Order: sequence, then structure tokens, then C-alpha cells
Amino acid sequence: MIADPHISVLVSAVSLWEIVVKVRIGKLVAEIDAIVTAMGQQGFTILPIDPAHLTTLAGLPRLSDHRDPFDHLLIAQAMAEGATLLSEDRNMRRYPLTLLTCSDGAG
Repeated sequence: MIADPHISVLVSAVSLWEIVVKVRIGKLVAEIDAIVTAMGQQGFTILPIDPAHLTTLAGLPRLSDHRDPFDHLLIAQAMAEGATLLSEDRNMRRYPLTLLTCSDGAG
């Protein structure tokens, strides 16, 4: 699906932020500049965080066992944009959004 030229691929700034955080704390080795360059070469669009996303985030259900702030903002962005979120995270299915996983045919 990602390679389909008829599908717009959005990559959230939240995902890039999470990568940088994990690099800084030693949980991941990655070059953020190389990732951003590759995204541009593939025609992906970076989705910034905007106030509508934060408004949606404020209204998300609070699940006591899912406290990942990066996930929550990704969910809110997908909902606010009317976009399909691609994720293998089982917690994502617990929110009212359109979700696609590799097992659903995305990969």
C-alpha cells in the first residue's frame, strides 16, 4: 500500500520525535536526517502537530493500562485527519479510529 502512488502517505512528526527520543536514551540507533531524507525521496508527507490534533487528544478515552503519549497523539492525529493509521500495536484497536495492520493486508 505504501508504494501505491495513488495513496498519500503521512508520517507524523510524532513518530520522528519518538525516534529521536529513543536515540537519545540509547534504545535505538538511527539517523533522523537520513530518515527524513528517505521519506522525502519516497514522496511521504510529514504531518505536523496542530491544535485540532490536540483537541482530539484531549477527548480520547483514558485507558489506565495504555499510557503511551506518542501512541495517544498518533491516534488523535489519525482521527482528526480522517486518516487510516498503520500499526501493529494491539492497543490501537481499543480506540475509535480506522486502523490497518499487516495482518489486515497492509504488508
